[in-house]
Amino acid sequence: MTKKKWALLLLCFLLLAGYYKLFYKTYSEIVVPKSADCIAAIDIKRITNTVIWNTITTPSLWKKITIFSSGKEEISWDDMIKVPDYVFAFHPTGHPVNAWYTVLEIKDKDDFTKGLQQYHFEKKEDLYFSKQLGIELLQSGDTILVGNLAVDDKKYIRETAHELFVKKQYSIKSLLKKNVEASSHLAVQFLKNKFLREDAIIKANFDKSSITINALFYPSSKFSFIENNFSYSTNSLFAMGFTQPSASVYGLLTDSNRTTISRVLNFNIDSLLLQTNHHYNLDIAAIQPRVDSAISYTYDDNFNQVKKVVVNNVLEPTFNFTVNGNGSTSVYDYWQNNGKLERTDKGDLFIPMPFVKSYCSKLNGQQLNITSNNYLAKASDKNIHCIFFLNLLLTKIPAPLMKYLPDDLVKAISNIEYIQVTAQKNQQQIEVHCSLNKKKNDLPVIDW
Repeated sequence: MTKKKWALLLLCFLLLAGYYKLFYKTYSEIVVPKSADCIAAIDIKRITNTVIWNTITTPSLWKKITIFSSGKEEISWDDMIKVPDYVFAFHPTGHPVNAWYTVLEIKDKDDFTKGLQQYHFEKKEDLYFSKQLGIELLQSGDTILVGNLAVDDKKYIRETAHELFVKKQYSIKSLLKKNVEASSHLAVQFLKNKFLREDAIIKANFDKSSITINALFYPSSKFSFIENNFSYSTNSLFAMGFTQPSASVYGLLTDSNRTTISRVLNFNIDSLLLQTNHHYNLDIAAIQPRVDSAISYTYDDNFNQVKKVVVNNVLEPTFNFTVNGNGSTSVYDYWQNNGKLERTDKGDLFIPMPFVKSYCSKLNGQQLNITSNNYLAKASDKNIHCIFFLNLLLTKIPAPLMKYLPDDLVKAISNIEYIQVTAQKNQQQIEVHCSLNKKKNDLPVIDW
């Protein structure tokens, strides 16, 4: 055989090996229980390939690549478990909202045992748990069930393990196939329920410039939605608009949900979201600094009164919230009768807003405004016909406020410029689109 033929044969072998390594994917059909009502599939190879391509085509990231070992003899998760082409996470029917699980296979038992010690896992009865990582493990032979440590009642993870490892009741193959055929970095499938008349899949993907999330829902006929034409400024820190939820949609909120929302807003949410309203707008133009001084008095050694001035630098939101519809007058009357408004020379002071002086006013029985004393509206430059929209300009959030967020989250979103979310009708369907758009630079969208 000539050298050219050997070279061609070697090239074909390398191409096949590369294809198998980077693109050929399989998945297990016995890692999701029959009871699952929501299934998420993470395409490991697609994510890896995208990261590799983004790195290759972005020279500024090359300096982060190292071919040398750190020299530390540590056990990695890759040493402990087999990384599958698809990782399936699932939520079983009837379990708490935060009860999510995934099934993984042990790669090396010795390394797995060493890894549990290295990551400071503790054992209680049949469960291993790590407070630092916030996860718990239940082992069955060479397989582990990973759960969320925050779920207090451990009967849930044991029930799931029993269903998978003892009863061997698995989700039907066609459901997992839907997630795989979504061809996205992450696919989350919601099975039909009292709200959805058909299964729905949320697809999440990312590239060098953005992260996009798209979903198409088929709500049951008893759940209705209306749209409205909204105008807003893309230069505002935060702009949001939504139409009045129908009684059936609003009824999806539990009493606990409404109580929590009311506590956060400092007024009863039921008093605002009346069926006679049509739509709502919120515009937070910016968060501005203000110098505030407070005067107090102390006494010297001779009991003479001494004036003391304390200067505080505070941050205040400049905002306007609008209620539109026939129910706006009823909202105003309810707030007035329940002590949420205080008559002043400048107007009706809105007491539930503690961050900045805000005033409530009504117009023609069709509109109610809650406006901060420092509000200066920005000219609208965007129009959209939708059920809901949100536009958040992260670069306008003052640095002092970011310290209240977890450090890992601040680092992760440090290169995100703005976030957009929309929900629109398409005949009997609801289309939801979300995008996280990065700043104009060569850094990755998310920095982990």
